[in-house]
Parts: sequence; C-alpha cells; structure tokens
Amino acid sequence: MNDTVIDLVRRNAADHGDVMAIVDGDRRLTWAEYEREAQAIALVLLDLGIEPGDVVGLQLVNRAEHVLADVGAMLAGATPSSYYNTLAAEQLAYVAADSACKVCIVDSEFLPTWLAIKDSLPELRTIVVMGSAPKGVLSFEVLTAAAQASLPDRVAEIHEAAAKVHPDDPATIIYTSGTTGPPKGTLVTHAGICTVLDGILTRVAKDLGAIPEPGRAQVSYLPLAHLAERMITHYLGTALVSTVTYVRDLRLLAENLPTIQPHVFLAVPRVWEKLLGAVTERTVTEQSPVRRALLRRAIVVAREFGRVRFGTGAGPGLRVQHAVFERLVYRSIRRALGLDEMLVAVSGAAPISQEVLVFFRGIGVTIVEAYGMTETSAVLTLNSLSEPRLGTVGRALPGVELRLADDGELLARGRIISPGYLNRADANADTFINGWLHTGDLGQIDADGYLSIVGRKKELIINAAGKNISAANVEQALSSASDLIGSVYVHGDNRPYLVALITLDPGWRQWCTARHIEVTSPADAAQHPAVQAEIEHAVRAGNDRLSRVEQVKRWTLLDSLWGTDSGELTPTLKLKRSVVRDKYVDALDTLYDPERSKELK
Repeated sequence: MNDTVIDLVRRNAADHGDVMAIVDGDRRLTWAEYEREAQAIALVLLDLGIEPGDVVGLQLVNRAEHVLADVGAMLAGATPSSYYNTLAAEQLAYVAADSACKVCIVDSEFLPTWLAIKDSLPELRTIVVMGSAPKGVLSFEVLTAAAQASLPDRVAEIHEAAAKVHPDDPATIIYTSGTTGPPKGTLVTHAGICTVLDGILTRVAKDLGAIPEPGRAQVSYLPLAHLAERMITHYLGTALVSTVTYVRDLRLLAENLPTIQPHVFLAVPRVWEKLLGAVTERTVTEQSPVRRALLRRAIVVAREFGRVRFGTGAGPGLRVQHAVFERLVYRSIRRALGLDEMLVAVSGAAPISQEVLVFFRGIGVTIVEAYGMTETSAVLTLNSLSEPRLGTVGRALPGVELRLADDGELLARGRIISPGYLNRADANADTFINGWLHTGDLGQIDADGYLSIVGRKKELIINAAGKNISAANVEQALSSASDLIGSVYVHGDNRPYLVALITLDPGWRQWCTARHIEVTSPADAAQHPAVQAEIEHAVRAGNDRLSRVEQVKRWTLLDSLWGTDSGELTPTLKLKRSVVRDKYVDALDTLYDPERSKELK
C-alpha cells in the first residue's frame, strides 16, 4: 500500500508517464506532465512562504488546476482545503478563518467575495487568481510560468518539503456542508485515504478479476469540496491511473457522458434518478407508437430481470425477452446515457431507491452502493459488483470494525477514521469515543456482514403514538415515484400522521411540454390539474411501498424550487431539514388543519 497521495502521483509519473491523466476542454495532460505542473505550483507556494502544515484554500470549479493545486499544496508540505463554490460571503469567511488558510487559489468569478472578506482574515497572506489579477492579487498563470522555468534547478526543494509529509498528516480538510449548525472541518489523513483506496482496489480486483488497466475513463463533475467526489475521481482516479475528464458545470454532465463513456463513475442518487427519468420520458416523447410500446415493454422486462439478478424475482421466461431487448433497446440506452463501457458504477452520499438499482441492473449496469462519511475517509462499506445485496450498502472495507450500540447506532473504528474535527473539542468528544466513531446512523448487520442503514438518529420522526419513523426513507419513497418531483420534506414529530412539502423537479418545463401542458413558471405548473394529478399519483405510489405509520396523509406542492442558492439544499443536493422546517412553519401547520387541507384517502 502507498503511504501518501504524493506517492501515488509519483508512481504514476514514473511508471505511466505517457498515460493521459487529465482532459479539461481542449487541454490534455499526461501523468508526467501532471507531476511537473503540480511541482511548479509547489514551488509557487514555497516562494509565498508556505510551511509544513499550513493550509492552502482552494475555491475553483472542476478543472485541471483544482487537482494540480491540491497535489501541489501536498508537495509543498501543506494541507489543501477546497471550499464549496456556493458559499455566501459570511460562510466563506467562517471556513477560511477556521482553517487559517495562508494562501488561497480561486477562480476569477469568486474573487470579489475574497476581496470583500480579506480584511476579516488575518491569517490570509495571499490571494492567487486564475486569469488576470487586479492590484493586490497574484496571477496563477504568471506565477506558475515562472516556476516552470526554474523547476529543473529546484526539484530538490520540493522533494525536501514533500519528505516531511507523514501518512498520519491531513491530506485535506473537508468542511461539512452544514445541514445543521456551522460546518465542521474534518481532518482526513493520507493514511485514511490510502487505506480506503487499498480496500476498494481489493474489492474491485476480486469482483472484476483484475484491476482496470491504466487509462480508463472517469469524469469529475460533483464539487471537489465533497470528499466522495475527491475519493472516487481524484484519489481513486490516481490509484487506478485513470484519465479523468473535468466537467465544469453539473448541467453539462448529461451531454458529455455519451462522449466520455466512463469506465468508473460516481453519481449521487438524484443523478441516477435523472438518468432513469431520461429513459422513461422517451415512453412519452418517442414519435413512433411502435417504438413507444417497445420501450415500455423493455422497461418492464428490465425491471423484472433486474429483480431476478438480485435474487428477488421469479424469472422464468425472461431470459429470451431480455436477450432480444438487449439487442434492440438496452445497448442503445447505455450508449445514449454514456454507460456502455461501465466497469464500476457507484452511488453514494445518500440512500438510493431499490427501483433505480433494479432497473439499471436489468439493462446491464450494476450500481454498487457505497456508504461512508467524511469522518470515515469517504467510504466505510461497499457493496459487491458480483454479489450485491439489495437493500444493503455492502460489507465493511478490510481493516474496518463495525458494531451496533444498544440504541442501534452504527459505530466504526479503523485506520480510515478521521483524527477529528479542527478546533472542535466539543464535537470530537461527542463523536469519537474510546476509539469508536459514532456515525449518527442507525443500522442493521446481517449474518454475512452486510450493512443496512435504517435511518439517521437526528432525522428520526417520533410521532404522537411514539413510533420511530425514518424521514429519509419516506422522502426517498415519494421522490423516486415520479420524475416530476424534485425534493420532498416529510414532517410529523409529535403529530398523529405525516405530511409532506413537495417541489417540482428542475426539468418541470420539459415534462409539461412533452404532455402539451402550457405553463410559464413553477408556480403556474404547480396549480395545473395534470401536474397535481401526477404528484398525487406519486404520493400514493410511494405510500404503497411504506408501512401504514410511514405513509403521508397530506401534502402540498410548493410554487418554487429548492436549491443551493435558495438555501434548502447542500451542494450535493441533500436536504437542509432545519432550514426547510423553519422556513415553512405556516405551510406545515396548514397541512394539519382539516379545514385548510385535504387528507389523502
């Protein structure tokens, strides 16, 4: 096992120097060029006075310079920390001050915010910006060009700085996206990252028969301030010697996937749901009635075959139908979605619907769920490609111990566990106890070691009858029941039944256009009878998958969308429950008033 991320980059440059490492628009970098550019950035940082253990802040889009600066900071002996691009000025000032970053490297679009908060950050010495730099700010391109010129004579300086990096040192500081309270800076060590990588590679080699060859394609599009994205594309991409294509805007992912055709791909559940939605939408938009009927039947067969593959369906007579649809439909679906070369498809960061997993397995794409958190170096358990168990998030990585506390909370320990939060002794005392990480998640572990996540302790709804209900499970059941649903918030603490706030999906306009529904805004669409009927159908379908106590009795469709800018969602599209609850107090109260809302029968 390699000891640090630096070791992986050096190995790639030495052993696979001609393999393409980065594709960023028209820019291409081999692994040898990757190392040289990272070394040049390390020289820049050393010349700016960076010392071992200093923090270098990064606020960049998904681009080559983001990971090059990340590795450059490590080579200089520093700790890089990426900050979410969606942070407001006050939030950015908080994380920059908490991490005490000495130098920040930013995209030009974020520069005005940094200039506005600079005076409140006494530790911040230098701002480096991509592109032209105003007075008092340094240009990244000018600095790195000068460093490249002097690099041959100063490599020894970089080796000396990098040699001071220890496996137990932080490789990054990841700030939680703050679903509750101020964000916490989690220390993630080189040892933790490399241990996770070793565990993933062991599992992949077992399932595939070998580790994928160098030069396999990956795509980076989720925020690099989130550890799951860093782990799969940045760190695992380095361990696999992958060619990573950087997509700078999430909205461009769908149009880029068919060109990239990644071999290893991470997506949050919402992205997998959108890909599935793109398929089901064709059953409405396809011009030919014959093609529409063929596609509808192909989807039914895919779901049935997927259940058989998971061992939860009957299966007789399906094999021939599936083989026919593989030639006529499934192969073209995979190509159109960009999934035809897939070797390892991963879902993480939130629970995913079993129906999504079943469908994709039915068309030949096995999605494995990974479970973990920043405090576990991103991955704690991973399902098997060859023997995935539906309803579980797989088994613990090698070297990880799991156990359940008396109240069902999942506890974990091992080398992958974070040493703690930066400047948060109080949170450390509550989370890291006697060598065990208290995850805050409620779990079940079967006889074969497969873990199922039941819910989150702090997201449990305790109704008026004292029943414990997982809000996330209910929300996921409803949101996955229709492509038209964007977000769902379920409420019911100390109440006799559950109610839900629902928003439209950002693709509401396309949904309405395909059905010849003329609307001009989300508010307009929310009032349309056909839209209301679709949402009611989805709530009923979701309720059918839930126990009686979990079922939503009343709901309302809001006239606005939720997002990161409006504050209801984190950058990885998780719900900020406390924000929604406080913002929609009146709407929730209305749902419990029988004179102002109608109960779903």
